[in-house]
Amino acid sequence: MSYLLDIILKFISTKNCSLLHESIYLTERISARGIKHCLLLPLSAKERTQLRGKRSTLDGIDVILNLPRGGGRLMPGEVLKSENSKFFVSIEAAQENVIRISSENRLKLLKAAYHLGNRHVEIELHDKELYLLNDVVMKNMLERQGFAIESLKRPFSPEIGAYE
Repeated sequence: MSYLLDIILKFISTKNCSLLHESIYLTERISARGIKHCLLLPLSAKERTQLRGKRSTLDGIDVILNLPRGGGRLMPGEVLKSENSKFFVSIEAAQENVIRISSENRLKLLKAAYHLGNRHVEIELHDKELYLLNDVVMKNMLERQGFAIESLKRPFSPEIGAYE
């Protein structure tokens, strides 16, 4: 059992309450300075755009996101505070099934990015490679264009749109 879970269970037993009956509402983004112990909340790229809803921490503790709208997507490393200021949760990028497109030829990668963007596919850009969520149709299209494709599991952080 993790150290954080031990702390939470000790808190519950001393306060005669149960997390099964009382939800942890995360209502505020804060600076992580000075916060030593945080629960970890792995979220997919899509989940990091949703500021409300029920989620589960790495330790299996249910939390409810109830953040103000307009703050933009959650970023890995951000810390959220519960409404009662007793719990702190650090956002992590979850492992996702992605495709890596690689090429030494930057013009070729630029063409791939163009075709993917034309289909409104989110991509993560790097110097000699692109990442996108695993999609059979996109994978087949890119293979037909002669790209080296590799499927793997890793955190995915797509480019943020111009209007976000």
